[in-house]
Amino acid sequence: MMQITPQAAPKSSRSDWQKAAESVARNFSTEEFAAQLKVKPQTIRAAYCRDGVYLGVAPIKLPNRRLLWSADEVAALIAGRPVKADAEKIDEHFARKAADASKVLPHIRAKAEAKAKRLAAVTAGEVA
Repeated sequence: MMQITPQAAPKSSRSDWQKAAESVARNFSTEEFAAQLKVKPQTIRAAYCRDGVYLGVAPIKLPNRRLLWSADEVAALIAGRPVKADAEKIDEHFARKAADASKVLPHIRAKAEAKAKRLAAVTAGEVA
C-alpha cells in the first residue's frame, strides 16, 4: 500500500505579507482624505456635489454610496503635483445626478432655474 505524506506549505515570512499588502493600492474614505488636507469632510462632499471632483481628484463611488479617493492621487495633491480629473468620470457623475430628477432637492432646483434665467438674460444682452 502506498503511503501518502503531507507536504509542508511553503513558508512565508510576515514581511512577505506586508510587502504584498503595501503593493495593493489603498483608497481613502472622505473623512481620511479630509484629514490629510486638514479640511472638513463636508468641504470635499460639497465640491464633489457641485463639480464632480475635489481639487482634480475624482472619487470611486461604491454601490453603498460611499466615496473612495485614490491614495496615489491624494499623495500627488499633497506633494503639490497637479492632478487632472478624468473628464469621463465627471460626465458620469453629472449624468447620474441628472438621471433621477426626484433626487434633486427643491431648493437646489430653484437655484438652478434662477441661474439659468440669469444666464439667459445676460446672453440676451439684458442686465441681470
